[in-house]
Amino acid sequence: MRLAILFLLISFTGFAQDPYKNIYSAHAWKERDKWQKPDELIKLLNLKAGDQAADIGCHEGYMTFKLSKVVGPEGKVYAVDVEESKVKKVESLAAESKIKNITPIKGDYDNPKLPLNTLNAVIILDTYHEMDDHDEILQHVFKALKPGGRLLLCEPIAESRRKSSRSEQESRHELGMSFALADLKKAGFKITFQQDPFVDRTKEKGDKMWVIVAER
Repeated sequence: MRLAILFLLISFTGFAQDPYKNIYSAHAWKERDKWQKPDELIKLLNLKAGDQAADIGCHEGYMTFKLSKVVGPEGKVYAVDVEESKVKKVESLAAESKIKNITPIKGDYDNPKLPLNTLNAVIILDTYHEMDDHDEILQHVFKALKPGGRLLLCEPIAESRRKSSRSEQESRHELGMSFALADLKKAGFKITFQQDPFVDRTKEKGDKMWVIVAER
């Protein structure tokens, strides 16, 4: 009994020391707003009412629901994730809030399954480092965007691993900006904005996040 209690105390203490362990869950969004700079990220997308956008790697919809407000009822947001449970969660939250401009999509690891030549903007936030098939993903995104449409990538990288190999960085769920820049140029995108760092989450996660905006 004492061992069981001790295990629970250790588990609880470990979680308490890492309050951002589940930053993708809806219950953590309010706290995440304090450091993620979501409004600044959306401003870089240059969206307006009636536009269509996609949130690739949406998880439970942190950016999806923010984009939904920006494009309004006449616009549309595609919430893409490879995990069925995440797609269902977004669908459920949208239904609860009676939001009708969100279309959840169960994507493949190499294809987000977006409509062609339709989107004004795409955001991939803290997810690009997970994409082994990044070249294929970027080609699909390029084809889904309208001419002049924008893609925003925002990724973390710890200072101590900036010179590490791509595989080493990705194994730690992060990626240096230089790798993404090379990928985007290879895919035919034009880089219009880049900033490193953009988000300082050293206190929260021990790293900083860069941002890139690229146009078709």
